[in-house]
Amino acid sequence: MISVLIVDDDMVTVDVIKDSTRWDKLGIDEVYIAYNVSGGKKILEEKNIDIIISDIEMPKESGLDLLKWVRNKKIDSEFLLLTCHESFSYAADAIQLNAAAYLTKPFDIDIMEMTLRKIVDKLVDERNLKKSSEYGIWMEKNLRLMKIDFWKRVIEGNFSNRKHLRREIEDRHLNIATDVEYTLVFSKLSNIDADIERFGKSVFEFILEGFHSELLMSEVENESVVKLYAGNTLNFITVSQGTSQEKLREGCNELTAMCKHYFKGTLTCCISNFYDIMELPKVAVNLEQLLSYYVSHFGKVFLEKEVEFPTDNKIQIINLEKLVDLVEKKEKAKVLHYFKNIFGELSAYNNLNKHSLYLMQQEIVQVVYADLMKQGIQATKLFHDTLSIKMSDQAVESTVDMIRWVNYLLGKTFQYEEEIARFVTIIDKINDFIHKHYREEITRNEIAGQFYLTPSYLAKLYKRKTGVNIKDYINEYRIEKAKELLKSGVCNVGDVAEKVGFDNFSYFSTLFKKITGVSPKEYRNL
Repeated sequence: MISVLIVDDDMVTVDVIKDSTRWDKLGIDEVYIAYNVSGGKKILEEKNIDIIISDIEMPKESGLDLLKWVRNKKIDSEFLLLTCHESFSYAADAIQLNAAAYLTKPFDIDIMEMTLRKIVDKLVDERNLKKSSEYGIWMEKNLRLMKIDFWKRVIEGNFSNRKHLRREIEDRHLNIATDVEYTLVFSKLSNIDADIERFGKSVFEFILEGFHSELLMSEVENESVVKLYAGNTLNFITVSQGTSQEKLREGCNELTAMCKHYFKGTLTCCISNFYDIMELPKVAVNLEQLLSYYVSHFGKVFLEKEVEFPTDNKIQIINLEKLVDLVEKKEKAKVLHYFKNIFGELSAYNNLNKHSLYLMQQEIVQVVYADLMKQGIQATKLFHDTLSIKMSDQAVESTVDMIRWVNYLLGKTFQYEEEIARFVTIIDKINDFIHKHYREEITRNEIAGQFYLTPSYLAKLYKRKTGVNIKDYINEYRIEKAKELLKSGVCNVGDVAEKVGFDNFSYFSTLFKKITGVSPKEYRNL
């Protein structure tokens, strides 16, 4: 948008300029009018004016005075001066004050338009140059971010063909070759919750990006390290060109050592072979799968060419009879030692991977749940809490996670089984639950659920220990509480039944008389 201000004390001249000039053809959108310098200054203080057409000779203040004022105010406007006299002094002053043009009256409207066209073209060129310059400055400042974003789009497979990719490089003014081979370093940092809590997410990411850039690319500022989150892991993909795998391995070893020193999480790195830039999306997916699958390489640095997915996963892992025997004897330490030996054997034959960990997890679950079922304990309720679920899901991520989970699984199982074995302890807890909830509608199923037992096992256990059916104990306890209320006289007989957990007064009265030998009313009058 280009605007013009006409300043002249001659109203006829103003009208001629305003009405005769084809403003739209010149690309001029707004035209303002002032009949003296004072009025012109007021408009200039309120509006952004691009071109000022001003008469020189005017009462009080001249056009040259207005020009000097504009320059002193550093208002960025072009000046077209008009005068009735061809005066060298006027022209000299106009040139000195950087006026765009100097026309004498009476002026030809065509010349006026040609002069304005020249001024408008100059303004447009300057604006384009400024825009380009600003863009250039922005580009310089943000080139690093643009490179990172470009590599992220490459890795995500956003370019359908090489032509599309090259056009993107040109549009972004990036210095990136498309006819050379690249290497990807896929870094996976696991178990990061404690680090994020300690450092904060943004600071934690910033530190890691800096480590990757400095140790793998020898760059103070990151230009080729892409950050990706996946569940409880933080992944980085570093794009390298011209660096040997041996050199990258050295950098990754330094990187893992640095992370081990500063963070609680564990860093694992896989270095790819050399690939064409268009192959990088598939390479990134493959590296992520390798890192996830080969748990034997957890916390280590390895090359893509050093591992491959097995073609046959049919492997016998655990001796179930031995595991059952150890679990029945509650030999937790021996179970953990047995698992560690299996890890070593699987690793020696390159069979320690996510699939083998999954099979081991299923087998230990089968053995432990069967052991719990023998004792009437509902395993699904014992391990339905958030921590149990989280540890179970994470168990297949690494041998460390698997050992941690097995230790937790057996610890919780053996502890609860021992508690069940101490009948007095569990019976006391059941009775305590009844004492707290006797006013409510509690059933055998509800109580069994509270203690992770099957209803039938709860009934047998309670009867064997106390000699009383659990339902009878609940009713007897309610009647004892009813006797206390009746003797206290705090409420009428009709309300007592509801207060001790009976919703049927007739049944309450019948049961009360059966247990005490008298009706509730008779007991109150004793």
